[in-house]
Amino acid sequence: MAYCKYHPLTASTYHCESCQINQCDHCVDDDPEHPEPHCFVCAGAVDSLGATDIAPFWRRLDRAFHYPMNKQTMMLIFIASLLASMGAFIGGITGFCLSLIVTAITTKYSLLCLQRTTDGGVTAPDMNEAFSGGFKIILHIIFILIGISLMIVGVERLFGGLASVLFSIFWMVCFPAVFINYARFEQIGPAINPIEIGRLVFTLGGAYLLLLLFIAIMIASVGTLHQILEEQVYFFSAILQSIVSYYYLIVIFHLMGYLIFQKQKILGFTSRLESSEHSAGRSSQNRMLANIDVLTKEGQFDGACVTFKQGLQAFPTSYELHSRFFDFLYGLNKLDEIDAFWPTYLDLLGRQGRENQASTAYQRLLLLDKHYQPTSPDVRYRIAQACFEAGKSVLVVKLLNGLHRDDPQYKALIPAYELMAKALDDLPNKREQAEKLRRMMRQLAHHST
Repeated sequence: MAYCKYHPLTASTYHCESCQINQCDHCVDDDPEHPEPHCFVCAGAVDSLGATDIAPFWRRLDRAFHYPMNKQTMMLIFIASLLASMGAFIGGITGFCLSLIVTAITTKYSLLCLQRTTDGGVTAPDMNEAFSGGFKIILHIIFILIGISLMIVGVERLFGGLASVLFSIFWMVCFPAVFINYARFEQIGPAINPIEIGRLVFTLGGAYLLLLLFIAIMIASVGTLHQILEEQVYFFSAILQSIVSYYYLIVIFHLMGYLIFQKQKILGFTSRLESSEHSAGRSSQNRMLANIDVLTKEGQFDGACVTFKQGLQAFPTSYELHSRFFDFLYGLNKLDEIDAFWPTYLDLLGRQGRENQASTAYQRLLLLDKHYQPTSPDVRYRIAQACFEAGKSVLVVKLLNGLHRDDPQYKALIPAYELMAKALDDLPNKREQAEKLRRMMRQLAHHST
């Protein structure tokens, strides 16, 4: 199994031919505006590697039995059951035609379920799709049955009765595979080719035999229901039996489709479950963050920085985007960029009631440079307020000390020094300095007036 370049423990689901790398769902650009996913690095289209970690169909039996449980499918089952029972009750040509119409519709719908599941669909198809092409399918199935019968007769004439019996058993066991191949290729040839059918059954292996067991159990349950209800009112018991039969028919064809989906790599095609297609579910912000992750891991820091800034403009209220940009700049030791980012970051923290995080961020920066001071006096004052609320008086003094020399025209100089005086009051042996600061504040206030 191939793994994602950027997440080594995650199975890859895409391959970029241009970059020669494998990626997982998280690491590709699945923008809905693109017809197909693209590579974040080269912007080229990527090739799907199909689904990964596909659960075997027997672990999804609960979902398989819920598959027809939607309004449209259940309506189709009920109407088909009612019409089929009416056709059997009426009899004659009218009853036969009615039964033929119902058979055409239900067969077409069942094959649609198989095809849709093979392509990764986890929901039943639209009921309206079953009302066209059904008679053609019935005609093809008749030809398939005739073809199989002729082959059995031919085997009997050439090789005798025993060979004919064994060949008949082969087709009985492989009958679900006949429908699978017909649905896959929509042609009669692959469905009656014993070599193709045998190869398919051999490829599916033990899972196919398990599928046969489930089919046998469902057929037996319908027979049991018939025995229970045979003494009841014929018409209503026939409707109930038809409902169960058509319900099981859809479940069976869904299971057959999922078995093909499960074995897709062996059968030489790729498909994805609808539930694993996340392009519609992943927000633009999360897609942008995934892009940044990839660019950062590729060492394309300038590109990641540009993408971050685009994201900040597009999502000005995103705490995750702002905090990750701060972490990104911190990791690259870009103190000048952080200086420029501080006002935006502090505005966001203030709007979201996260002011206390400013003090933690400042402490982290001191680990990079113990003499670090933000350039803007207003930023220093706002961080100092956060530090004071967090009980970090030493940091308050460090941030505000000498503010009148660095920017004598700063309008909030007096409130800033009032805060610094309070911080000095909280520190041991700093009361005298606090009083000196208050005297200086009075002088500054006098000069300003």
